[in-house]
Amino acid sequence: MIKKKEVPQWKLDEVDNLVNLFKQYRNIAVIDVAHLNDKQIQETRKILRGKAIIRMSKKNLQIRAIEQFKNESKNENLDELASSIPGQSALCFTTMDIFELKKTFNENEYWVPAKPDEITPVDIWVPAGDTGLPTGQVISELNMILRLPTRIQNDTIWIKEDTRTHGAGDFVDVKQAAVLKKLGITPIESLIKIHFAWSEGEIIPKEVLYVDTRGFERDMTKAYREALNILFEMPFYVDDMTEEYILKAISEANTLNAMIFGEEIQAVAETELKVEKEAEEEPEEESEVGIGGLFG
Repeated sequence: MIKKKEVPQWKLDEVDNLVNLFKQYRNIAVIDVAHLNDKQIQETRKILRGKAIIRMSKKNLQIRAIEQFKNESKNENLDELASSIPGQSALCFTTMDIFELKKTFNENEYWVPAKPDEITPVDIWVPAGDTGLPTGQVISELNMILRLPTRIQNDTIWIKEDTRTHGAGDFVDVKQAAVLKKLGITPIESLIKIHFAWSEGEIIPKEVLYVDTRGFERDMTKAYREALNILFEMPFYVDDMTEEYILKAISEANTLNAMIFGEEIQAVAETELKVEKEAEEEPEEESEVGIGGLFG
């Protein structure tokens, strides 16, 4: 008879701890920790103290806690939460709005050394000046491995000029990464990224969290202007667009006036708008003024 394997107490305690956190917080972010170091996690915890708790746990314990919480709470979308958790991740329980949490992560940049046996996403530069390293074997490493121009001054190694050791897309081998780290070069920006979030029963995917709002706004503005241009070319007049027609007419008049006389007609613009508004208050005369009144 096969004896059932007993679950270690620490695993049971961790699941209970996670379930309690699920009960206390309505917003949970699943964050990527695969490329983060302990120091970055600790500093982030200090920043979020009193607002969020980052819990590092094994994936199977996270899933077990979610299942237990689902059975106890009957909350929605917990199955989707459990099935979407990637391999190396942590759960961030927070009282903050999820988008505010993302903003906090983005505002706290952290710079790390280039990783060995990986491709660098950015150019790597070693600045000119005192490295603080004593003369000896290190100077041959700087010269041979990174091909840095060096000189000796006051018993330390100096870099003669700013030098790019790697371009974006270049491979960084183990020796190169070790020497760059020895020099204190940290060219890689490391931000805590949210895979997705669970907020009061709703799943918020990464695509929504990291949508380019400025780009969206620019696209909408462009689309609106293109729609207006098409409308102005139509062989009919839209009453609801009176102000847009006036502004377009004034803009075109200003352009012509500037080309001919080198000046604008802002005062006229204000007068025309005032006349148009007075006309709107007197419906019986509206048909006589119309858009044609702008052109005399």
